[in-house]
Amino acid sequence: MEKTAFETAHMAALNPQQRAAVAAVDGPVLLLAVPGSGKTTVLITRLGYMTEVCGIAPESILTMTYTVAATQEMRARFAARFGEAEAARMEFRTINGVAARIIALYSRMYGRTPPDLLQSESETTPLLLQLWQSINHEYAAESTLKELRTAITYIKNMCLTDAELDELETDLENLPELYRAYQQALKARHKMDYDDQLCFALQILNGAPAVAAAFRKRYRYFCVDESQDTSRVQHEIIRVLAQQSGNLFMVGDEDQSIYGFRAAYPQALMDFEKTYPGARVLLMEENYRSREPILAAANRFVARNRYRRPKTIAPTQGAGEPIRVVEVRRRADQLDFLFAEAQHCEVETAVLFRNHESALPIIDLCERRGVPYGCKAVEQTFFTNKIVRDVADIFALAARPDDADTFLRCYFKFGVPVTRAQALYAAGQARQYGQGCWTALINEDSIRPRTRAAMAEVAAGLARLPRMAADDAVRFLTDQLGYGKYLDKNGMDRAKLAVLEMLGAQEPTPRRLLRRLAELRTIVQEHVTPPGCKFLLSTIHSAKGLEYDRVILLDVMDGILPAKPELCCRTPAETRQYEEDRRLFYVAMTRARQELVLFDCTAERSSFAQEVLSGLLGHRSRPDAVPAGHRPAPAAARKPLPPVDMAAITAVGARVRHAVFGPGTVESAEGGRVTVRFAAGARTLDARVVADRHLLWAE
Repeated sequence: MEKTAFETAHMAALNPQQRAAVAAVDGPVLLLAVPGSGKTTVLITRLGYMTEVCGIAPESILTMTYTVAATQEMRARFAARFGEAEAARMEFRTINGVAARIIALYSRMYGRTPPDLLQSESETTPLLLQLWQSINHEYAAESTLKELRTAITYIKNMCLTDAELDELETDLENLPELYRAYQQALKARHKMDYDDQLCFALQILNGAPAVAAAFRKRYRYFCVDESQDTSRVQHEIIRVLAQQSGNLFMVGDEDQSIYGFRAAYPQALMDFEKTYPGARVLLMEENYRSREPILAAANRFVARNRYRRPKTIAPTQGAGEPIRVVEVRRRADQLDFLFAEAQHCEVETAVLFRNHESALPIIDLCERRGVPYGCKAVEQTFFTNKIVRDVADIFALAARPDDADTFLRCYFKFGVPVTRAQALYAAGQARQYGQGCWTALINEDSIRPRTRAAMAEVAAGLARLPRMAADDAVRFLTDQLGYGKYLDKNGMDRAKLAVLEMLGAQEPTPRRLLRRLAELRTIVQEHVTPPGCKFLLSTIHSAKGLEYDRVILLDVMDGILPAKPELCCRTPAETRQYEEDRRLFYVAMTRARQELVLFDCTAERSSFAQEVLSGLLGHRSRPDAVPAGHRPAPAAARKPLPPVDMAAITAVGARVRHAVFGPGTVESAEGGRVTVRFAAGARTLDARVVADRHLLWAE
């Protein structure tokens, strides 16, 4: 087809930036596409342009994206535009799918038998459970196994060395030993998981030139969508495949990289010109989704992110309603507003949140009162979380003081100095005589009077628990029975307790709360969204790529989103997580088409919400003071770091380290700004800002 005819048929509605992207065929190109900018339309149009205008054989084009569903949708949209026959000649694959083909070709060429692929978690979970029990000598809950599986994915996709593995910051006990044991077990069984598939494919491309040559001969053009979600090992596979032809079209947006826990590697987008010399970087900045007030707020927020390329979302949908601010006092008070919206929901409304457990209180209310709601799959890990199990144990011990097994699981969580030998003695007395475990300790002659008094206080408190309302019981065990201090001492998050308290507000006793938790687990597992339901619940991660008429952002408060406020970040890993949390909030805001609703919780710190609200006309920003009785997150109570030496970080030639960019050398300092050469290139920074925020320090 002639170029002019193609443009008339397929490009008439495209803006200049989109047209430039469609025509960018040869060489390495990075297309940075803001939310709602029509990137999939452009990618599909570009494929048609390549085949119909440039005469490129469809068989020589390999298009890769993040999920199987995305490849299927892309293929269907291409077929609808350019015909099924043309689509049949084009390849749309996940990067894992490409890796599988690399391994298969290697096996045929060299007569090797590849390891069998673990097809599901039902194969992986028993192995991880066995290894956890063997190494850590305890039973691993479902939530722990999920965290372990995620850590393994991260290690492999980030291509961590043994030294980096040993230094990895994690809450998982003995992770390096667990990881190595897992790999040995897979090797012994001649198995591989999906992450191994990527690692093996890269090893083959680097170690078997004939395989790499075969793929480079077949594919001359490479297209990669959602590149901000692509991992380090995946980016390396792409680089090796495309290095001969150099024809790589990569679409993404580092501002929307929110899968760091899965080893998403936005650094590849920042380093694109360095990796692919002579590369072009194009922008698509016009947003066809959201009204102007939503985008204005999103622009202001994302512009403060440090780790990004400059770009601005340009609205095309005109003015709309200003961002709606709902003022509440406490986190639990959000439920009243949400339930009222669920009852009278006339427009498509998505309630978006970071953690699955945020959905449980509103699900509980809707189920009790017969109000329809929709939800994307809610994970079950809350119900097996260590803190939730601890609360269940304490409630159970309160109901049955002679339950020796339960006592042995939780006796050390009340802040009373009880030795293991003493605990075993009490358990023995309970089993033999049916005596309460704490009573047995109180009556033991060797216990010191002060300790005996503390034990008596715990025993009396436990005796009161069964008669309390469930939410009062959660607060009582946290504040009066020492469990809150146990959590703080061990650096554990209290957020699960807040959810239990909200659920407990609907139950008369602790026993009824435990029963309701079991019921809720079945409910969320079996729930089917009613046809036509307009009130939807979803995590932000699950909502990525989607859009809704109205978005309500739930539980945007320090300790949840962000996990830690900026001033509490003490390590590079914490700072990287904070930066990703900012991107997660930005992605959530840009899901809204017509209306965005934010809560302003006066009794909770909410640095993200306050940052947005402070930029709204007529909204008076307030200090994030914590009212009396509110428990700050443990991180917030830490002692401040010592001040950064300004002279040390502005001395030319000095070796410094940035929390995000890593080590570097000061090249110049002038007018309050310092230019530092990092591995990813030179950066000019505001010296006072990076010093005040402890983002840059001398090594």
